[in-house]
Amino acid sequence: MGASCLYAAEKNVILEGTLVSSACYLESDNRPTGNDMGGRRACGTECLKRGDPAGLVTKEKEFHILVAPSLALALYVGLQVRVTGTDHNGTIGVEKAEVAKDGNWEEIDLKSKM
Repeated sequence: MGASCLYAAEKNVILEGTLVSSACYLESDNRPTGNDMGGRRACGTECLKRGDPAGLVTKEKEFHILVAPSLALALYVGLQVRVTGTDHNGTIGVEKAEVAKDGNWEEIDLKSKM
């Protein structure tokens, strides 16, 4: 019975928002959503390259941890992205990620090692 309760909380979602470094976002009181933070250029990208998890901040200011390869997402910190996946109580198991480019959505190769 316990396992069925755990799985009941999961749901398929498509979310749009700003890609952030979860470490940078959660450590700062002002919740930065850009890539340059703390006076350092491309700080968010560097955090993801080190393996820190990515996060997504929706327009409603909801924050979600993304379970996806950080290296594949590193170049998109501060940009608008759309993720498709499974919501596990606010943590998103990402199956597909896209970045907004020229009014269209371009798929991000989650297998990319940069």
